[in-house]
Amino acid sequence: MEEEREEQEEFFKEEEGFKEEEGEVEVFSGLLGDNEVTVEREAGERLHGKGNYGELEDDGLLHLTPVESLLLVERGRLLVKDREGKEYNFRDLVNYFDRRDPKLWVKYLVYRDLRSRGYVVKQGFGGGIDFRLYPRGSNVGEEAAKNLIYIVTEGTPIDLKELDRVTKLAVSTRKQLTMALVNRQGDVVYYNVVQLTF
Repeated sequence: MEEEREEQEEFFKEEEGFKEEEGEVEVFSGLLGDNEVTVEREAGERLHGKGNYGELEDDGLLHLTPVESLLLVERGRLLVKDREGKEYNFRDLVNYFDRRDPKLWVKYLVYRDLRSRGYVVKQGFGGGIDFRLYPRGSNVGEEAAKNLIYIVTEGTPIDLKELDRVTKLAVSTRKQLTMALVNRQGDVVYYNVVQLTF
């Protein structure tokens, strides 16, 4: 563990220099991990503060999920390399993370759409919940998520028992369950799901 930490520190020392110049957007350096990208402490705090990306962990690093990493790379805000120094572009990252999560592309489409609408979006907490959705401008940790996002793709059958289970989960946590339907063209349509009792 200590050796891995030293490797990360060495990587980040080499990658310093992507600072913001007059009128330019700051590009952050990230280190590719198994199912995440990490950004060193100082830069990670700036990135987290500029959009609530990732989670600042006890190890002093900002940990970005695959969809957060993809969005930042697509927007030209993140440069990702592995431990050997190989740079990963958007397509490389999609291929890398897709092997670990077959739903990655659909999750990314929903994540990108919600972020483009100004929402703060965080990874779901399991149980079929893909994302937690916070109101625009929220400070995660100070405010609770208002919605839980459940992703469905057009043409894929919905298991009604699964839908009932996630609906009950949303009700028990006092959140609104929102179904994100991704059609064949990659467009996303949102539906609020409510539990009916008779």
